[in-house]
Amino acid sequence: AATWLRPRPPSQGALCVLVRRQGVALMARSGDAALGQPNVAAALAHMAGHSAVVRAAGTADLARIPHMKSGEVRKLAEAAASEGADAAVWAAIADRCAVFAERLHYWDVVLILQAFTAARVENRPLFVRLGEALSSKTSKLAPKHALDLLAVYEASGLRPRSLYVELFHTIIRLSRSMYAEELSLTLQALARYGLGNPTVVSQLVRTVQQQLKDFRLRYLCSVTGALGAMQACPAALLAELDGHARLEVATVPAQELLENLQAFPLLEFSWAPYEVLCLEELLQRTRAFETWEDIEQMADPFETLRFLQARNLLHDEFLQALCQWCLQGVHKPNVRSERRPTARQLTTLYDHCLERGMEQTKTLQDALNYYVESGGGIWQSAMPKPLKFRKRRRYIRSDDPWDGVELPDLGPIAPQLAQQSRQDDLLGLFAAPSSPPPMVVADDAVVEAKGSAPTLGRKKLSARSPLLSLEESTVRCWITSRKSPRPRHRRDPGLKKMLRTDMPRGPLWYHGGWETRPKYQQGQATSKYPWAGVPTGNNGNKRVLRRS
Repeated sequence: AATWLRPRPPSQGALCVLVRRQGVALMARSGDAALGQPNVAAALAHMAGHSAVVRAAGTADLARIPHMKSGEVRKLAEAAASEGADAAVWAAIADRCAVFAERLHYWDVVLILQAFTAARVENRPLFVRLGEALSSKTSKLAPKHALDLLAVYEASGLRPRSLYVELFHTIIRLSRSMYAEELSLTLQALARYGLGNPTVVSQLVRTVQQQLKDFRLRYLCSVTGALGAMQACPAALLAELDGHARLEVATVPAQELLENLQAFPLLEFSWAPYEVLCLEELLQRTRAFETWEDIEQMADPFETLRFLQARNLLHDEFLQALCQWCLQGVHKPNVRSERRPTARQLTTLYDHCLERGMEQTKTLQDALNYYVESGGGIWQSAMPKPLKFRKRRRYIRSDDPWDGVELPDLGPIAPQLAQQSRQDDLLGLFAAPSSPPPMVVADDAVVEAKGSAPTLGRKKLSARSPLLSLEESTVRCWITSRKSPRPRHRRDPGLKKMLRTDMPRGPLWYHGGWETRPKYQQGQATSKYPWAGVPTGNNGNKRVLRRS
């Protein structure tokens, strides 16, 4: 019970801002007391009355810092940097770190130094003291820790010799296990700070040559740019990097080329010839786009459209392929798992086509018309009900009993029905060269009108004929929207009996109980079980037929 009644001490993150927060709270309470009309004099008097309490609380909190452990000091420093602590808090943290430097964890030291740098608190003796403590712990550092330490000490204008020597040894030791991104970041850090140590750079270059096949184009640009800035890229090495850059550009997909071009402006060090090579390859591939399948390889086709438009590189071939992609997309269901154009995107595409005189393109007109007719994919088209499919079911194909029978005359609406024909492929799309000519299928029954052309050939739709009754239908596995009353026993005459899950229970004499005596019948004289004769061995019928 005493444990629950003991007051909970404030967290380390709140120590650095305790006095400032209590002052703001007192001001707020003074304003609330005046019913929405804050009185500055009353607030100051209220704060003066509590100044002794606040001062005592701040002194008690600062007194806890000299007894904090490594993790607590690190959390306090991060909170002080994010909240803006007083100079007294930073002084107390610096004193604790200077005394406790040898026992601080190396990851906590890195974060504490970053907190001092972020808060712009200059304390050169503390940085030198922590640098000496870190010199004996560099064997435990990761590549990120080494780069963070270089950034912290370069920002403060300090280069402790012993620490830098150990950091260089750590980079050389870790270079063979670095990823391509880590090698790129390390070379960029050395070029940024002007630390072109020949031994370190040569070891990193040797590792780059060994792992060159794992370098993507953006990392290759960063490495080449950093080596060029340090003047450490000989002709032989540059030729090797150029060859891999050409191979990378020729083999990566078009979407990755676009991502590389979008990432190049964000790089600190880059190589202009590789950027030009990537841009030329992307333009060459987009000019070769012909069908919607070519546009499908882009993650966001309209993002590519905006990228090309911003650089004045938009061309007609890309717009034509994009129109086909939109025509294909508007026929897809309006669900999140499908990519389809929006109304705004179709309007943007129409504007671009209008500027180039391509607004009458068949694919674009079909896409716009169907988008409007389908209500943006929300209105479902009237399609015949699908067949209910089940694995391992026997499907028997039978002839249509009404095949060749002349349908009744529908009068003057027959030509209209004949004109409402559709094709298997979408209108406006280029058909494959090897595909047969599309079959003309009517939405409804196509009949021969008086004085018109002969009756067109039609393909039977996957639906029950309206002229057949339920008993005359040749298919017995239609899905209906109305379910039968419970319990629903599925009836499937075409399913094998051995595959049925609702097989009825057999006669009682099929299933024996606990008192049932096994019956052994005379077998045939074969080489396999059961053998001929009544088993009389110890494991056979001898024990079963024993007399009680």
